[in-house]
Amino acid sequence: MEIFATVLTITDIERRLSVSNGCLLLQALSHFNGCHGRIVLNVKDDEGTFWNFRCLIRTERYGPKLVIVSGWIDFVRTKDLRQGDIVVLYREEDVIAGMEYKIEVKKKSSFSSLNRIKGSLGVN
Repeated sequence: MEIFATVLTITDIERRLSVSNGCLLLQALSHFNGCHGRIVLNVKDDEGTFWNFRCLIRTERYGPKLVIVSGWIDFVRTKDLRQGDIVVLYREEDVIAGMEYKIEVKKKSSFSSLNRIKGSLGVN
């Protein structure tokens, strides 16, 4: 189940990732109830590397906000993330491992290349 997808901003790549996503976010992270707004998300990337993201769940005026405050910048540097890249966080049930979180990166440059190819073929 996709928890969120976000286009990265300068703040996201230089300081922290902050995502507002209302009820879906609360449902996906409901098993962290009682953590007083502080959690550690153990997330696996597409290469099988595990990342430990320390997070805060802030209650905002317009709904909850997930803020990754630790571990995120290391991930950004390792993946060479840039403004405009897309990050998608998923939650999956695994029969053996239980609940797992996975993170996927979609580089902006690959979207630009795809759009150029589509344009040269006359495809929208």
